[in-house]
Amino acid sequence: MKIIISMVALLMFSMSSFACDEECRKQAAAKKHGVRFASYLNTKYCDDIKSEFMSIAINSLQRYRDTRLSDQRQYGMKTTRHFIDQRRDWMQECENYLSLSEGENLFYEKKTTKNIFLALTRISAEMKALLDGVTYSNEGELGNNAQVAEKFDVLFQLVDTHKTLMQLRGQVATNR
Repeated sequence: MKIIISMVALLMFSMSSFACDEECRKQAAAKKHGVRFASYLNTKYCDDIKSEFMSIAINSLQRYRDTRLSDQRQYGMKTTRHFIDQRRDWMQECENYLSLSEGENLFYEKKTTKNIFLALTRISAEMKALLDGVTYSNEGELGNNAQVAEKFDVLFQLVDTHKTLMQLRGQVATNR
């Protein structure tokens, strides 16, 4: 009887060694899809990148849109565009990692994730066009920058909607 109990206990305690942890799933996904993931990529890193974007980066972009965009000058636009591209690249790397290894999306749903990336791409493209000298015939408060301001507003709405849905699900605790 003691032998049977010992065997059952040993089997129960060794079950965790048979489970596939995140590193195991990462290696399996890399092998299955023929990709190589950066060593720093993991779920926590991606959660941190997403949280930084949804709090600090969005606040910074909101400040830029509210204060610098209406100046009718292009100073800071190149830096802001680089900032947006950098954050988009970081998040895209995480999206690829999470979708291949964990079967998840960075912003919970595939549609939301796709729309946020699309909004970032559109802002960057509009800023590049303005930096390259494109002009518009509108005479509004923002002048040529009205187009990019609208694209910023779309991004802010998408992120705000995502934050609200996550909070309703009890999955986001904003501490910044």
